[in-house]
Amino acid sequence: MPRTLAALLALALSIPAHATLVAVVPSRDGVAVAADSRLTFLGAQCDGAFKLIVPAQPSRTVAVVTGDAIFVAPPPSGADPCKYMETAPRLLDMNAVVADALSKTGPNPARISMAEVSQACLRAVREFDRRYPGVLKPYAGREIFSVVLVSYDAALKKATLRNFVVRMDSTGHRAAAGRVTETTLDGKSTRDIWVYGETGWMSKAVYNGAGRRFLSPATLAFLAERRPIGEVSLNEAGAVAGNIVEAASRTAEIDRPPSGIGGQVHVIAIGAQAEPQWLAWASGR
Repeated sequence: MPRTLAALLALALSIPAHATLVAVVPSRDGVAVAADSRLTFLGAQCDGAFKLIVPAQPSRTVAVVTGDAIFVAPPPSGADPCKYMETAPRLLDMNAVVADALSKTGPNPARISMAEVSQACLRAVREFDRRYPGVLKPYAGREIFSVVLVSYDAALKKATLRNFVVRMDSTGHRAAAGRVTETTLDGKSTRDIWVYGETGWMSKAVYNGAGRRFLSPATLAFLAERRPIGEVSLNEAGAVAGNIVEAASRTAEIDRPPSGIGGQVHVIAIGAQAEPQWLAWASGR
């Protein structure tokens, strides 16, 4: 296929495959991470995506990529967008890039290098931009995606939350990483809920808007009482994280966010076991 035609096809399919809301809640014996399962593709709301990435290594680590992290080849005429998205060839898949970068870290999550992971992401984005020039031009001066890394040190009982964004410069000519944060929490730290994705909408529509009624009494108490993480069990953290995402999904039905939030809520616990464990989550409806 001529390069110009390939670029035009890719330009038509800038897919906002958002992990639009991720909630992270540390506890005294691990960390709970929850996410929705909806992707927005060609205007369709597609449910069933697993956005929580469990890399081969390091242990006790989960990653999530929010934002426009997936670009795909064009679908056949008349194809169902959601069915096509399940098996569509990826032109760029940042979930796979992040998982691969983390797998090279080794088994110890303390050795995660934000510099190495971000550089792996930049290499993938710049190669994509080289192959399909102009596709990322609309992102000039704004973020393309964000990477969230959550890990837990079972021996020290400490959680580490890492985050960075990849954005295009104001001219749209080059991708760069920025807004790098790394937060370490232990049992004495004040308990809280860390939310990534549609944070502005979450604050306006859920915490301080119509969606507040979808927050459980336990979640409201969790938000109101400044108690230490050492008093929070992993099961409690999982229930709060799941309820936050569930409340956002229900709110999105009456106050649509910039990108889709919905579908099944997935909750994972990072604790004493080397492998993160999926938690059963039942809707509170």
